[in-house]
Amino acid sequence: MAESNNTKMQLMIAFEQVAKEPDVKKYFTKGKELAKEIISMMSKLLLDSDLPAPTTWAGVITSSTISPFSDKLLMYNTNLLTIFGLGSNSVGAAFSFRNDMLLHLGNIMARQFDFAKDGGIILMKHGWMEEPPSSIDRT
Repeated sequence: MAESNNTKMQLMIAFEQVAKEPDVKKYFTKGKELAKEIISMMSKLLLDSDLPAPTTWAGVITSSTISPFSDKLLMYNTNLLTIFGLGSNSVGAAFSFRNDMLLHLGNIMARQFDFAKDGGIILMKHGWMEEPPSSIDRT
């Protein structure tokens, strides 16, 4: 879990570095801080249980500020990864035998949901997503 969050943190740093729109940059900064908090929380939980926190290599971010992708694509990718993270944490919570882990995962999922919701608002604000997905009205 810490490994995937470390990768997400690096991705948020890179996206923040190349994003053009100020609100999009701010969103990636928020994502980076959220990933750092999750890494810290989960590492502490492992260390408190006398288990080693995993160390990972997530690559090196270049100093480039020229994005090969549009802010729209960066936001879409981030939203998709955030939703996958919510699903992964749900599965983790369902199979966890540790009661204390459920509280932490619930907290993380609530914060991930808020982050995804904020991303959806930015996508709609810029016209990158016309409206949230919904079911067909068959009445």
